[in-house]
Amino acid sequence: MTHRKEEEITPGLQEYLTAIYRLKRKGKKVVRVKELAEEMGVRLSSVTDAAKRLSGLGLISYEKYGYIDLTPEGERIASSTLNREEVFYKFLREILSMEEKKAREEACWVEHGVGDETILRISMLMSFLEECVNDFKERFEKFLESRSC
Repeated sequence: MTHRKEEEITPGLQEYLTAIYRLKRKGKKVVRVKELAEEMGVRLSSVTDAAKRLSGLGLISYEKYGYIDLTPEGERIASSTLNREEVFYKFLREILSMEEKKAREEACWVEHGVGDETILRISMLMSFLEECVNDFKERFEKFLESRSC
């Protein structure tokens, strides 16, 4: 189920949420604007603008010149976004046999516009292929090379 707040935030703002989430998973209790700018490869002013918007949506706690922290709703959205990205990455890498770097880049782009039902069905397709189709990976690799069954 997609929540209203997720529909209100842009893919760019989702990237800020996931970057904060990643930094916090590395052991940070709160994140500084400078750390987030470095993580994302953007200017401090870009982080400040995004932080104001995310704070206005109730997704982060932020005070000028202070720390940034995710609210419970911000953490839920960041976690959901990363989960969708990981499902797509695994699909591209493990099912479609794409190169790792390309699979990461593509997964990051694709996950922003995909809903929960699509993610669920892709996960189910992956499980089906892995559990019910004998040697599907080898057979698909062969098909990619020869373009025939």
